[in-house]
Amino acid sequence: MTTTYRTHSPPITGGLEGLTQKTTWSEFIMMFLMLAISGNPYFSEKFEPILVSLSIIPIYYTVKNHHRKIQYITLGIFTFMLGYEVMHSIMFSQDYTLTYFSVFLKLWIGFSVVKLLDHRFVQVLVDTMVVISVLSLIFTFLSYVPGINRFLWNLSAKLFPITPNYFDFAPRTLIVYTLSHEFFEGRIPYVRNAGIFWESGAFSVFLCITLFLSFISKSITSLNDLFDRKSAIMIFTLATTTSTTGLVGLVTILFLFSFRLRSKMKYVFLLLFSVLLLIAFTNVSYLGDKIEGQLARSGVENNRFGSAMKDFEDIMRRPILGWSRRLEVLFDSNITTVESHRPNGFTNFLRSYGLLYFSFYFYFVYLTFSRIIKYYGYHNKDRVLLAWAGIFIMWLVSFSELIYDKLFLKSFVFIHLVYMGHQVIASSKKTGKYVNTPNKPDFRLLES
Repeated sequence: MTTTYRTHSPPITGGLEGLTQKTTWSEFIMMFLMLAISGNPYFSEKFEPILVSLSIIPIYYTVKNHHRKIQYITLGIFTFMLGYEVMHSIMFSQDYTLTYFSVFLKLWIGFSVVKLLDHRFVQVLVDTMVVISVLSLIFTFLSYVPGINRFLWNLSAKLFPITPNYFDFAPRTLIVYTLSHEFFEGRIPYVRNAGIFWESGAFSVFLCITLFLSFISKSITSLNDLFDRKSAIMIFTLATTTSTTGLVGLVTILFLFSFRLRSKMKYVFLLLFSVLLLIAFTNVSYLGDKIEGQLARSGVENNRFGSAMKDFEDIMRRPILGWSRRLEVLFDSNITTVESHRPNGFTNFLRSYGLLYFSFYFYFVYLTFSRIIKYYGYHNKDRVLLAWAGIFIMWLVSFSELIYDKLFLKSFVFIHLVYMGHQVIASSKKTGKYVNTPNKPDFRLLES
């Protein structure tokens, strides 16, 4: 006997490759802008005016849906996250006027983008990241071409000038691609692919998150599923970032979903993959040697491990409510310096906001992953395990980048709102396997 679950949404078949509706230009632009303001260095340079300009998105959504009532859960998320900033401003006697405005706009824009894209959020994200990846590979190749590379380097400084930071460093970006300054300055012999983001490590973080969302939204039964066209592009692009954390994240994701392959060849693949990984870590400088070097210097440098150690000391002094987002609370200055720059995103988030906010945020991230898995139905048996695996991967990749205050990551507290119920699928009570039922359209709403 077969039990069929249906929603009001049009049937989607075959994972991402079988989606019946392609990503539109308006969807692509909306997602690109959300990613760009979350990570492009020029967008960060002009953050306030660009953030205000993007408020056209939530204004459009609000006008379009003015007749709808606000859900209590949405109101609760806004109230808690904004109220937490109010609490910190009172606790530490800080002027948070601009912070309230910035956080509210991030939440409002993130919420509106999620609601406008609806259950197509993952598809649009994947399609957008694939386009960003292809463009990045083209520009990475051009970075090796004499004459063209210097032209791009000089052009970026003229079109999109950026103020140098406390390290006297100003990234060069063309918006659709950020140039590898280490390569152009002659410090390394290869280009580190940063895509549209501020550095290659950040690009790898966003690619890992996108890849995980892509995998939980489609069937993984063969190597062709694991390395389909879109996944292969993102995986290859991730390798060109030469990011240690990104590659560790990629390995974790591939290992996790390799166990879902139904062929016995998965054991051969896992063995071969393990051998190649071991060879890479012992021979590639930015993997094993880099990790060993950072561990050895963690006591004297603010690298990923050194930052974690210092952050944990502060966390233990105020574990529940945190120290706030303001540097001056801990360092008596609002100017970022070598001492106050702690690049471990995981411990920085926990130090700044404490366990209460940290638990609140990741509860909704868990809900987001869980409902996406349930919606597509391909991995329902392991829904809890995979949702926790998604959180672990986010913790892992954030170990090297400050990401949780970015607009894209803020939107994760809302994504669960649009993945209610199930895609059109059927489960057999005899086999427990899920299969597509594209020829039985039914748009009734399943309450869940």
